[in-house]
Amino acid sequence: MSKQIKRVTFARNNYGLSWLDVNTQSWEIVDACGAGRHLVNRACRLAARGTKFEYCNGSTYTTINAAVERMG
Repeated sequence: MSKQIKRVTFARNNYGLSWLDVNTQSWEIVDACGAGRHLVNRACRLAARGTKFEYCNGSTYTTINAAVERMG
């Protein structure tokens, strides 16, 4: 992985979402686990002081209700 691609891992959650790969230069999701495949190629950002993650859903951002465990 390039230095600008970071893996965001999530704490255990009811969505089955375990990780997303994010291009930190453009803040776009470039890869995801099976439960997050529908989020690939969407803009994203960290929220709630880095404990939550949001993705672009049209003109608004939607919060993923899973705690960010690690980014890196």
